[in-house]
Amino acid sequence: MTDEVFAQGRALIESIVNLALQLPAGGDARWDAMLAKLGVRGLAADERARHLREGPGQSKGALLIEVRWALAAAIAPLAEFMTERWALRDFSERALHDYIAAVKPRISTSSIFANALATTRKTMTGTASAAANPCKGCGAPAGLAQTICPYCGEPLQP
Repeated sequence: MTDEVFAQGRALIESIVNLALQLPAGGDARWDAMLAKLGVRGLAADERARHLREGPGQSKGALLIEVRWALAAAIAPLAEFMTERWALRDFSERALHDYIAAVKPRISTSSIFANALATTRKTMTGTASAAANPCKGCGAPAGLAQTICPYCGEPLQP
């Protein structure tokens, strides 16, 4: 039974990520329908725009935090039927990290400036609420008082 439930969960995770990858940056009506089907309330349009503008940057796909919410909602009922509940959660986390890598814009090394940015440590300056280290999950700037990244939901390191 557990193997069958895991297979079902894996297929569901893959379908969510595959849909999210097909979408324009920030998602569209298909993504909204998926969220509604899973019982997840997505971000408002203005909040989505803010995430795209201020977050880690996405060349395509549904918002990172919404993908995390969708995956969590999808596997929660299935995990109840598994003795090793962590297996679906771990598969979901790996899928999310692969998704993040797939939707982040590629840095072209054809530009001297892009090459310099790609090889230097990212830092934030100018605001007291910004941390020097970006989120380890998505690379977005993290506020000093935050414990969870607002863009991808990854727990932040102190």
